[in-house]
Amino acid sequence: MTADFRLFLNALKDVLSSRRIFIALFLMVLPAIIGLIWKSAAGERFEALESYNTLAAGLVFGFILTILSVIYGTGVLSQELEGRTIVYLLTRPIPRWRILLAKYLGAWLAITVTVSISEVLLALAMFGTKLSGVPLMSDIKIIPLGAAAYGALFLLLATLLSKPLSYGLLFAFGWESWVPSLPGGFSRWSIMAYLRTLAPHLQETAESTTATGGGGGGGDISEILMAFNPVSIPTITAWFAIPIITLVCLGLSLYFFSVREYSPKEEAS
Repeated sequence: MTADFRLFLNALKDVLSSRRIFIALFLMVLPAIIGLIWKSAAGERFEALESYNTLAAGLVFGFILTILSVIYGTGVLSQELEGRTIVYLLTRPIPRWRILLAKYLGAWLAITVTVSISEVLLALAMFGTKLSGVPLMSDIKIIPLGAAAYGALFLLLATLLSKPLSYGLLFAFGWESWVPSLPGGFSRWSIMAYLRTLAPHLQETAESTTATGGGGGGGDISEILMAFNPVSIPTITAWFAIPIITLVCLGLSLYFFSVREYSPKEEAS
């Protein structure tokens, strides 16, 4: 247990590097700042709950959760390769899977804490200290699930691909932006679709935004897709699907990291 705890602490130190701390702090306060600007601009027309739901769905879950998961999830391994410390890491007298698991847990904790604080600050900016009736707690409960699933998925990309960050960004802001709105059963292949099922106000906000053309011209297509794809994922399915996705992706990551060979990235000449 002592060795595992030390691995976890080392993983946290890697996550809490000065550059990443700056990014995390910026993302923590970004929704609250945007919310306050929105509140000031709207004046008497400001509706706190609608504004909170919109920013929570589009900014906290749609951007901050996914971008941090990409950065921290892929960075668990790519940081060691780019820093040329992978050789030292793999020569430790500890099973490889335990090393990677500790680093994954450190990344998961960093994502969860950052996104949760961001959500709380957004709620305080929108409602002040009167948080009764605000869906804040339901959001806080599913943030760790989203961080675990996204983090495990992007960790798997890091163990398999040479440029996981690029593929992770493509998935996060390409696949996850459109697949939840596609007709048929495509939404079942999206982590975000399951998160929206667990927090219905996020789904309703996403639908109302696309239905009014809030995307700047792309609303017509999204509205048509939404019409053919009503919310159909049962809540119980979402509660089972997210842990299964997490365990499968994490298990495959630990396996591939244990059997594959990794070498430091050569510096560009």
